[in-house]
Amino acid sequence: MATFINASKRPTLALPFLLPSCESASLELRRCQSTYRRTKQRLRIKPDASFGLSSDKIQDHIIYNPPSSTSSVYETPTKFLPPNDVRRALRSDAPSNSQNVDELPPASKSSPEKRYHLTRSDVEEIRKLRLSDPMTWSRWKLAKRFNCSPMFIAMACEASPQKKEIQKQVLEAVQSRWGAKRRMAREDRELRKESWGRDA
Repeated sequence: MATFINASKRPTLALPFLLPSCESASLELRRCQSTYRRTKQRLRIKPDASFGLSSDKIQDHIIYNPPSSTSSVYETPTKFLPPNDVRRALRSDAPSNSQNVDELPPASKSSPEKRYHLTRSDVEEIRKLRLSDPMTWSRWKLAKRFNCSPMFIAMACEASPQKKEIQKQVLEAVQSRWGAKRRMAREDRELRKESWGRDA
């Protein structure tokens, strides 16, 4: 089986996203003249017909060009409206959209109720099955059989040393097939995690 070769980590300064802004500014690509001219031509849009002057008379009023959708009267809270505002009457005449409290969905999802239904003999059986055949009896299968969470299975028992060694060999085999780009990406990820707690 191929062995995993530990490559030396790159220094933090070799990562472009950790460089100061003054150094990274020189790396920016500037827009060339042809792209700027093409963008400027596309922005030359003719104005709407309602903005133009009428042929028969001179336009001497304010142009009202509303958006595609009208605003709702419920945008401003009633508390902030003046006493003689028309919207107060509109809100009093509008049909009430309030529903029964029992028909509304809950405000937040309630956490599942904790159950303590497993006995000491159940825990011993979980450990026995886990040690006897760890490949067949995984945490998820044991959790499904005993109707509990995989976290409880992890707290009740650990995987056997044989399975840990198998998992380590599988990880080494996967990492041995990594190329230079993937290895550098994983190293960059580890460096980013290390820099999270720093005051940079």
